[in-house]
Amino acid sequence: MIGTLREFIRSMVRMASVPIILLGILVPAAAAIGSESEIAVTRGLTGHLVVVSEYGFVRGRPDLNLESPLLVRVANVRAESDGRYISELEFIGTDVGQFDLREVLVFDDGGPIDRLGPQMVEIVSNLSINAPSDVFLAEAPPVTIGGGYRAVLVLIAIAWILVPIMVVLRRLWRRPPPPAQVIPPPTIAQKIAPLVEMAATRELTVAEQGRLELLLYAHWQEQLGLGLDRVQAVSQLRRHAVAGQLLRAVEAWLHAPQRTHPSKREIADLLAPYLTPEPETHA
Repeated sequence: MIGTLREFIRSMVRMASVPIILLGILVPAAAAIGSESEIAVTRGLTGHLVVVSEYGFVRGRPDLNLESPLLVRVANVRAESDGRYISELEFIGTDVGQFDLREVLVFDDGGPIDRLGPQMVEIVSNLSINAPSDVFLAEAPPVTIGGGYRAVLVLIAIAWILVPIMVVLRRLWRRPPPPAQVIPPPTIAQKIAPLVEMAATRELTVAEQGRLELLLYAHWQEQLGLGLDRVQAVSQLRRHAVAGQLLRAVEAWLHAPQRTHPSKREIADLLAPYLTPEPETHA
């Protein structure tokens, strides 16, 4: 009976020692895991880090660019009731290695970043160090024969439509300009009408009277056979029943003691024989 009791006590001691041994193994392991603060992220992928500080929020340095080994942006920030400031950050590494994220961070208040403890991250890669990134885009599908054939048909259709358009445009560009509008020469009536209307309202100057006589002489010279002597020709013109009618009327207006202005109808009747077109003369 005593031997049995001793054997039972020994077995109980052995069973009690197993948890103690396991506890001795697991506690250091748990301590090692809890002390591990470095974050490993594949190059080119986004890593996440939560920074807790009593001095304010943190954010990425404003001078970061695509050449920087680390790029950081703020995903979210919040202030706790106990005075702690929590900044949720996202970062991407472009170079392989271990980095202290404090090198690319600043406090919002501009204070020294040394107030923050080390924030170690590791950028790892499964490729060679010369590879630009671990992230690859899917390759574009190869061009099929059907797709190329349709593209050729589309190009042929476009060319078939453009050819007649270009022909029409080319003809329009080469179209000769419209002929210049031929302006008929003024009639003798159009030349002498201003002088006659002035004579109806006032005395003509010597130059204006000479201009009127010269125009009448040039118009009737061939028809009446007027000579080269201008004075004699004007006298002959004045005596003619038809040719001298206008000249006599103008002289009557100019020498009338009590001038009365002729009506528009009278002026139109005097200009009627001179309405036929006449080429330009040196008069």
